[in-house]
Amino acid sequence: MVNWNKTLVLGHRGYSAKYPENTLLAFRKAIEAGADGVELDVWLTKDGEVVVIHDDSVDRVSSGTGKVKEMTLEELKSLDFGNGEKILTLEEVFKALPDAIINVELKDIDAVKKTAELIKANNPERILVSSFNIDALREYRKYDAETKLGILIEKEETLAQLPQLIAELKPWSLNPPIDAMAILGVEKTVGALQMAKGAGLRIVLWPLNEELYYANDNLVRLGGLFDVLIVNDVERMISYLRGLGLK
Repeated sequence: MVNWNKTLVLGHRGYSAKYPENTLLAFRKAIEAGADGVELDVWLTKDGEVVVIHDDSVDRVSSGTGKVKEMTLEELKSLDFGNGEKILTLEEVFKALPDAIINVELKDIDAVKKTAELIKANNPERILVSSFNIDALREYRKYDAETKLGILIEKEETLAQLPQLIAELKPWSLNPPIDAMAILGVEKTVGALQMAKGAGLRIVLWPLNEELYYANDNLVRLGGLFDVLIVNDVERMISYLRGLGLK
């Protein structure tokens, strides 16, 4: 049984600071290093399979080229995604990490229906579904009213829509970047997080620039206004949280 009521650390695309992102190696190494789970991204293939990859193409992360949605699973499986690792289906991740928390980020609205089906069949109480695409979250809620949802924030305007989105989507969390500290300033960031907490939401932080977790004692300055930290370097964060008495 997953304990959501402690400070959680999730490997961002697995232990991506040291291993090829979104691969089984990166996911297993994140768990071995002490992460509570992993964050990953999903797209739908040409033949209707949900695969784990961040970009809409394979160019950056594999030995091949092409758009994910224009390739079959077999074609994708023929590529090397680093260190001999193969692309994973979402189902393969669920089977390989049966007890871990998994944050599934929806990159592709066409993947929503199949993703919802897979989640319902694979211990959904340990899963958080998130997206920057509000329409993808709306679509997800059509198929699954129960699983935890996270609203990913990349622009300040989304915060203004929060009251409406909370009523509509019944989200579990607000997922802003730690980089908001540098962009909005400490006071404004703390105010936004306090507002979200006051509305009953958890706070899931993620990095554009991971160093901002550690700079200027940013996490300390947030005064405990976070529940989940998504990180590339799992060991560094766990060590840091232990030093703060949070792990």
